[in-house]
Amino acid sequence: MRDYSNMPALDWQGLITAKKALAQVHHAEPVILQMPADFDMAINAPACGCKPGKFGGEHIDCHAEDTLKALAGTNNEPALEELAEVAHEAAQVVDVETETRRIIIHD
Repeated sequence: MRDYSNMPALDWQGLITAKKALAQVHHAEPVILQMPADFDMAINAPACGCKPGKFGGEHIDCHAEDTLKALAGTNNEPALEELAEVAHEAAQVVDVETETRRIIIHD
C-alpha cells in the first residue's frame, strides 16, 4: 500500500472542493478527495487503465481523465469533469479506494 500521509486531503463538497483540487492538480501536486457516503465509487477498472491494488476495492494508477469522467457521469458531478481534464494535462494518475471512498490524484 502506498503512503498517502503527506498528501493534503479535501472533503468533497462539489464545486468548492473542486476549485481547491484544481489548484493542486494544475501545479502537479497530489491531492486526496474524500468523497461523501452516498458517492458511487464503482468504475470499470480495466477500461480506466487501472492496476489492481493490494486489497479488494483498490484500483491504482488509473488513467485520470477516464476515471474522473466516469465517476463524474455516474454521480452527476460536473466539477469532477473539469478536474479530469486538468489532471490529464498535468500527467497525473488516480488511485481509487472504494472502501474508504477516497480518490487520490498524484504523479
